[in-house]
Amino acid sequence: MTRTGSTPPDAHLSPRQVAAAFYASYNADLAAGFERYIAKDLALHGFDGPDERSAWIAGDLELKAALTGYRLDVLDQIAEGPKVVTRWRLGGVHTGTILGIPPSGHEVHLSGISIDRIADGQSVEHWSEGNFGRFLQLLRGENA
Repeated sequence: MTRTGSTPPDAHLSPRQVAAAFYASYNADLAAGFERYIAKDLALHGFDGPDERSAWIAGDLELKAALTGYRLDVLDQIAEGPKVVTRWRLGGVHTGTILGIPPSGHEVHLSGISIDRIADGQSVEHWSEGNFGRFLQLLRGENA
């Protein structure tokens, strides 16, 4: 993948430091985290969901806004070369609409594993897999 534009300010960080900073932004300014650590020409894979950077950003911002007490915890992070594997869990109380699903008032959690390939201080390729089906059930109040 050919990178375009100037070198990001965090190009001196190790791949693990970049990934750690990006996932930490989920508990702070997520929009700024995407802007700083996710390449504009990102290759995105996983969840049978968004395959464009803008859709990923919009979905995660909607999720964060709809969960009161929202928090993402990094459970494990392993780096080898330019790739960083992150096992994470996020959740909160479902108080806003998510994917057209009205608030249930239930505490919900989504967990998964993501792999980021880092170049020049940004993720240029991202894979994710997780328990999204179970998460949707919890949002709908099924088996809660």
